[in-house]
Formats: sequence, C-alpha cells, structure tokens
Amino acid sequence: MAYADYTFYTAEFYGKKISETDYPYFAERSSEYLDSLNFAETDEISLAKACCACADIMYSVQPENQISSEKVGDYSVNYSAAQTDVADVLLKTASRYLNLRSVGWI
Repeated sequence: MAYADYTFYTAEFYGKKISETDYPYFAERSSEYLDSLNFAETDEISLAKACCACADIMYSVQPENQISSEKVGDYSVNYSAAQTDVADVLLKTASRYLNLRSVGWI
C-alpha cells in the first residue's frame, strides 16, 4: 500500500505532475522503493512526502515525459535521453525526507 494517496499528493505535497489516474501506480512503485531502503524510524508525514517526491521522479523519467522536440507537419517526436542516473536522484530525494542509516549511500 502506498504511503501517500492522491489527496495528500495534491493538498499537502502540492504535487501537480502526476494525474489522479496515473498516481496510484507511481505511488505504489515509490513506496516499494522506499521499503527497500534502510532508514531510521520516521514520522508518517516525512514518509508520505518521500513517497510523493520519488513518485514525481519516477513519473518524470518515463519516455513519454522526456519529449525534447515535436513537429506537427509529417508528425515527428524526439525524446531526450536521461541526463542523470535515476537511482542516484531517487536516493538523494528520499534522503531529504528520511534518515538513511547506511553509511556511504549519499
């Protein structure tokens, strides 16, 4: 079960990137990712915010969200390659909200 629902995402985290339809998938993947980390006990709000922040990143790196240019006549779309390692970005993002225990992660 996801650590944050769509209401929290929009009303408390002020998220705008992910639609209500897409949010459950990305929140669940984000929560699974957070479960894989070794972090100290934390409050529910911090865990929910980490879930939302990581869900935003996971959503943003989807190929359909990485359009670098689009042409209308003779339709053409170009996707940009990810500039950063997603795993590093997720870890740094989660660490803003969670007290990660493992030394050397950040």
